Amino acid sequence: MKNSIYPKVKKFIKENNLIKYKDKIVVGVSGGADSVFLFLVLAELADEYGLELCAVHINHGIRGKEALADEKFTVSFVEGLGYSCRVFHKDIPVMARNLKLTEEEAGRRCRYECFEYVCNELNYDKIAVAHHKDDQAETVLFQMIRGSGIKGLGGMRPCNNNIIRPLLNVRRAEIEKALAAEERDYCIDSTNADLGYARNRIRSDILPYIAENIQPAVVERFAATASQLRDVYAYIEKQSNKLYAEIVIEKAGACFVKIDLLANQDKVIQKEVLMCMAEYVAGRRKDITAKHIDLFAGLLYKDTGKRLSLPYGMCAGRDYNWLWIKKADKNILCDKSNTTKTDIIDIKVPGRVELEYNDGQKHIILFKREHIESQILSNIIEKNYCTKCFDYDKIKFMPQFRYPMSGDYMWLRTDGSKKKLNRILIDSKIPISERNRLWVLAEGNHILWIPAIGRCSAYYYVTDVTKEILCVTASMEEEKSGNGRDNT
Repeated sequence: MKNSIYPKVKKFIKENNLIKYKDKIVVGVSGGADSVFLFLVLAELADEYGLELCAVHINHGIRGKEALADEKFTVSFVEGLGYSCRVFHKDIPVMARNLKLTEEEAGRRCRYECFEYVCNELNYDKIAVAHHKDDQAETVLFQMIRGSGIKGLGGMRPCNNNIIRPLLNVRRAEIEKALAAEERDYCIDSTNADLGYARNRIRSDILPYIAENIQPAVVERFAATASQLRDVYAYIEKQSNKLYAEIVIEKAGACFVKIDLLANQDKVIQKEVLMCMAEYVAGRRKDITAKHIDLFAGLLYKDTGKRLSLPYGMCAGRDYNWLWIKKADKNILCDKSNTTKTDIIDIKVPGRVELEYNDGQKHIILFKREHIESQILSNIIEKNYCTKCFDYDKIKFMPQFRYPMSGDYMWLRTDGSKKKLNRILIDSKIPISERNRLWVLAEGNHILWIPAIGRCSAYYYVTDVTKEILCVTASMEEEKSGNGRDNT
C-alpha cells in the first residue's frame, strides 16, 4: 500500500483533519473497488492512529444472487483483515415506491440511515464513505444540471459533520491501479452500467465525451472548481448567517423578514438568507433549487398579496413590508367555512373571556354593563384602545367573539355608511395569511369591535341619549416569567 497512492491519501487526510487519534469509525463497504480500497487505507492507518473500525454493508434487494455474492465477498474481506462487518438487508424498490423517490435516492438515504444506526449503537465517532474525485466531478455536473446554487456546485466536502471522505482527492483509475498492484479482488456492480440512472449516464457518456472532445482534464477541473466554490460559499454563509440572525423572525415553523431590511443587501446574500428561510421551514435544502430561490426573491419586488408555491408543500408571499414562507395553509381567505362552533366564544355580562392569537399571546377581555346619568364624551371613549364602550340599548342580542366570515361589515360613520370587514383589514394592512384567524366581536354580521386594530363600529357609539353602556376592557396576559409588568 505504501508504494501506491497511500501517501497521497494520507496527506489529504491530514490536510483536512479527517481523522484524530483514537477515532472510532464506521466504514461503508459495498465490495466495490472504491470501498475496498478505503477500508484497506483505514486498516493501514489503524495502528498509527489507534483506530477502531466497523464495516457496514447494505444488500439493497435489487440484484438477487449477484448482491448475495457481493455480501459474502465483503464479509470475508473485512473479517480477513480482523474486523467485524454489519450487514443490512433492505428492499430499496419498495422503499422507493413508498417514499416516492428514485431507487438511486432511496438507496442513498437507506445507506446513510444504516451507517448512522451503527454509529449511534456502537457510540462511534465518524462515518467514512468512499467517494473519490470522479464522483466529485459527477456530483458537480449533476448539481449544475439540476439548477443548484453555489453550495450545490461546491460538491461534496471532505468532511461534513461526522461524515468523512478520505478518497476525495484521488481518481478511480488510481484506485484500481493500486488494487491491481496489491492483487486485491473487488466486486463489480452490474447496475453501474444501467443508463436508466442519471449519474451512470454522466459517468459513462457525458464526462468521457467532454474528456475526449473538449477538455481531457475535465475531472480535475470540476474538482478544482468545486473546491474554490466551497471557499466562496463559506464566506457567503458566514455573512448571510449573521444577517439572518439579525433580521429574520422564526415563529411556529414559519419565517418572516421585513422587506426593507433585505432588499438593500447584495443579491447573493439576499438569496442565501431566503434559502436559509426555506431550509428552516422545509427542514432540508435538497430539491430547493436556484430557480425556486429566484422566484422567492422576486417577491421582494412584487405587489402585496402575491403568493408562490414551493417544494415540500411550502407557500411564500408578500404582505406589505413583510416577506414570509411557511407550510401551505388551505384556509387563507376570510370565508364562512373558516368559522366552526369551536371558533365561537359566547360572552356573558358581567364576564370574562380569554383570546389566544397566532403568536401565542393571550388577551383577557372583561365585560361589564353600566348605567350612565351624566353626559359621556363619546369621542374620548372611542380613542381609548384598551377600553371600549358601546351603546347597550342598540345591541339586539348578545355579541360573540369569532373569526371573520363572508358578509361581515362595520359602520364607518353614524350616518349608516358601511364597509366590508375584509376591505377594512386590507386597508389596515393586515396580512392575508392572518385575516382568517383574527378575533372580532360580532352581532350577526355586524362587527362591533376588532381588538387587533382597535376599530369599533360607529353604529354602537355612545351618544348623549345613551342610557346603558357595555364596557369591554382588554389586557394581555401577564408574562409567564412573572416580571410583574402591567401589560394593560
